[in-house]
Amino acid sequence: MSVRAIDSLINSHFLDKNQEGTTSYLFKDLKYRRKIDDVDQLLNQLNENGVGACVISIMEEKYASWVSQAHNRYPRKILPAMIVDPRRNLKEIQKVVHYHETYGVRCLRIPPFRYMLPPTDRIYWPFYVKACELNIAVSMNAGMPGPRNPGWVQNPIYYDEVAFHFPELRLIMSHCGQPWTEEAISTLLHWDNIFMSCCAVAPKYWPEQFIHFINTRGKEKMMFGTEYPTITWERARTELNSLNLRENVQSLFFNENAKRAYNWDADVN
Repeated sequence: MSVRAIDSLINSHFLDKNQEGTTSYLFKDLKYRRKIDDVDQLLNQLNENGVGACVISIMEEKYASWVSQAHNRYPRKILPAMIVDPRRNLKEIQKVVHYHETYGVRCLRIPPFRYMLPPTDRIYWPFYVKACELNIAVSMNAGMPGPRNPGWVQNPIYYDEVAFHFPELRLIMSHCGQPWTEEAISTLLHWDNIFMSCCAVAPKYWPEQFIHFINTRGKEKMMFGTEYPTITWERARTELNSLNLRENVQSLFFNENAKRAYNWDADVN
């Protein structure tokens, strides 16, 4: 645990008393998560597990003020992201601008499973354009979703076309891409502007070729993440230690790639 980390995705549901949600059938221990409503308490828990900074996704409007205040207090420790609903069209674009200017949002989170439309659908394109204009990242799920919605819309191959049309966009695939691991790896290799947040899937379940990619050709693409409360920081760190990531890869995986993907001068110490 010598290399300090950036958690490339945390959900603001840690502010809720009940954190079970729609994935409790997969993650039986979600019911034991305790509410964290103090920013210093959050940073202490992160620090205990060798994590020095994090990206927090604002999942609902009620969380925006808390995340923003935490960012204002610790701008190099906490970076705000926001869930985007592309079905709201111009109103949502206006909300993105408002959240960027008011709450410091630096990443748009767009989970295709919620809208049952693949990332190539034109409904998303205005948000790709706006992210380029604001110079902020877009993070989108890749792989079979935990919630029981159709998963085909999150096949990583769709991001190949997105990257073709938007080479200026910093695009982050999250959730590891399973069962389409080869498609995820091929897409990551095909474009310089695509990264992967290795979150929401416990490391012990990562396929062998996924781990090999982190250690080799994907060393500048892959990022540590948990999507806490989905995966605890202790579990992620413990299971990653058993994977024996190469020494020359660890700084990239745990923090340097996230700094580049989010264009963020994070302080991990």
